[in-house]
Amino acid sequence: MSDKQDLLIELGTEDLPAKLLLRLSEEFGLLVCEQLKVAGLSFTDHSVYCTPRRLAVRVNQLDAYQQDQIIERKGPSKEHAFDQNGKPTQAAIGFARSCNVEVDQLDLKEIDGQTKLFFQSHRAGLNTSNLLQELLFKVVNSLSVPKRMKWDDSSAEFIRPLRWLLVIFGSEVVPLELYKLRSNNFSYGHRFHYPEKIIISHPGDYVDSLNNKGRVLVDFKTRQNEIINQVEHLAKTVNSKPTYSQDLLNEITNLVEWPSAMLAEFNEVFLSMPKELLISTMQDKQKYIPLVDNDGELLSKFIIISNIESKQPDVVKSGNEKVITPRLEDASFFWHRDLNKTLKSKQELLKSLVFEKKLGSVYDKCVRISKLSKFISSQLNIDAKLTRQAAMLCKCDLLTEMVGEFPELQGVAGRYLALNDKEDVKVAQAIEEHYLPKQAGGNLPSSELGKVIAIADRIDTLVGIFAIGKKPSGLKDPYGLRRASLAVLRIVIEANLKLDLLACLSEAAKTFTKDIKAPTVVNEVFDYILDRLRAYYTEKNIDIDIIDSVLANRPTAPRDIAARIQALCNFRKLPNAASLSAANKRIRNILKKTERDSIGRVNKKLFTEDAESALHAAVEQLSDEVEVLFQQHEYEQALNKLADLRKPVDTFFDDVMVMAEDAELKKNRISLLAKIDSLFMQVADFSRLQNNN
Repeated sequence: MSDKQDLLIELGTEDLPAKLLLRLSEEFGLLVCEQLKVAGLSFTDHSVYCTPRRLAVRVNQLDAYQQDQIIERKGPSKEHAFDQNGKPTQAAIGFARSCNVEVDQLDLKEIDGQTKLFFQSHRAGLNTSNLLQELLFKVVNSLSVPKRMKWDDSSAEFIRPLRWLLVIFGSEVVPLELYKLRSNNFSYGHRFHYPEKIIISHPGDYVDSLNNKGRVLVDFKTRQNEIINQVEHLAKTVNSKPTYSQDLLNEITNLVEWPSAMLAEFNEVFLSMPKELLISTMQDKQKYIPLVDNDGELLSKFIIISNIESKQPDVVKSGNEKVITPRLEDASFFWHRDLNKTLKSKQELLKSLVFEKKLGSVYDKCVRISKLSKFISSQLNIDAKLTRQAAMLCKCDLLTEMVGEFPELQGVAGRYLALNDKEDVKVAQAIEEHYLPKQAGGNLPSSELGKVIAIADRIDTLVGIFAIGKKPSGLKDPYGLRRASLAVLRIVIEANLKLDLLACLSEAAKTFTKDIKAPTVVNEVFDYILDRLRAYYTEKNIDIDIIDSVLANRPTAPRDIAARIQALCNFRKLPNAASLSAANKRIRNILKKTERDSIGRVNKKLFTEDAESALHAAVEQLSDEVEVLFQQHEYEQALNKLADLRKPVDTFFDDVMVMAEDAELKKNRISLLAKIDSLFMQVADFSRLQNNN
């Protein structure tokens, strides 16, 4: 055997959970590689493969042997190792025992200026094949599966029963055993198309052998691309477009080994129902791919991804059409039952639905959202009456049968039912949109009313949960407060809303009962949300020192924070930026060492140097202009003007001794620097900026 070979491990199983399969396969590959590295073995790269019936990893150019090792150990010093008669002490005997030798087999060596007992041995590297038994057992037992199962009278436990085990290194089978399964060099083909053993002569043959002979597309990406190609082709034949999420596509990919797409249809009468309800029924219940026309309207056609290439496709098509019909009939039943009652009629019932034990019912939450939304609306000049209607109705669809059966339709169901009740279109839209964004980077509410209710809902949760002492700790965030914070920030910043976040939090605190003591946590919640802002801007590749320099001033309006950060990003590109930042850092350091009473009004009569007069004149000339710009939140323009101070500031520090012996001169010069600092501080703490362009 050469010094390097490819390794292939395949676990054959009963059908694995489709939603977990991709993560399991990636974790399986990473764990195998991790254990190989722990064993001191090197390799070039690895690939993972998965289908419903197998997890596999191929490791390329893996060492055939461990490197030989020289083991060296230092023991106790000579003084502690031997007594006055030269006999070994317990320290020496214990050290020798830990090395599996006698004391007289140890050496004395000068180490770090001391003579110490020393042990050295040579350990020959093991064959890689001999290491794989223990390695594979560790990997299989380390996989993070939600629940393990037993399938025989042994101690074997895995997410699904294991049926075969393939382990080859190069062209040779690695003899080992896992849960009573002995390793071999064969896999199995498709359960129906080729349910036979397939000999794998070499890891490099694995993918092609299963594909060409076994009718199994073992590579996930290859299988998914095949599905996409088939789906797009079928959709074009009926002048339509497929609609699916990446999660659904992944799940479908993990349900099949040899995908075969087919076109089917359902009765057009069902199209009178909300299209989202039909889509959820097809996607979530049956894993079908719905089709829409060029205007986005749902068609009565859908695509099935079968796991077999049937000789009687009409039978498969007909069978699936028979399956979807009762599903759609059930959905229609729920929908028409909900139409019989108005959303408003469910408001009282919300009193029996607990939001959080200490914070009351969902009805109580809606009342609080309503009060906070009224405050936010007043800041944004939005109709207060519509705001209250949307706030009081926004959670009512939680009690509908449609949401009970299809939880993912909360908000969507509310919109349709509100429209059916002849509620204002803006109210209906806000009911749906207040749940947005549903995930990181997801779509934001598009309507003004939707934004208001979305913000109020999340702020209410943040303040309430903090007030009852259940704020996130470590990785635990059961109430999704990190997501809520980021959602509030995204909506306010990306919609450019003129809102003071601290004022909103303070207003929210007033809506809770006095025993909750919500006002005491307002500042804590505000700081928590600001911390999420660091993650928000870091993902946008904004330098962390820019973010910190702006947040250091604790501005309370997210829109204002965004304007300052953008201004600093552009300021940093100016040729004067690095010099001014360094000067500001120097100014801030001087001011930190200065008592507050040493800072007062600047007295021009005390100037003794031309550089003082020049700097003061420049500051006076710019102050009025930039103050107006600051009030208008035109930070970038203000900084562009302040950049003109670079030359007089540099000259001042070159020519003037700030810490003069004369106390009056010193105080006056510090006051001049303080005035410059106060101008820049209206944007950010420039002393926190790194000196780089």
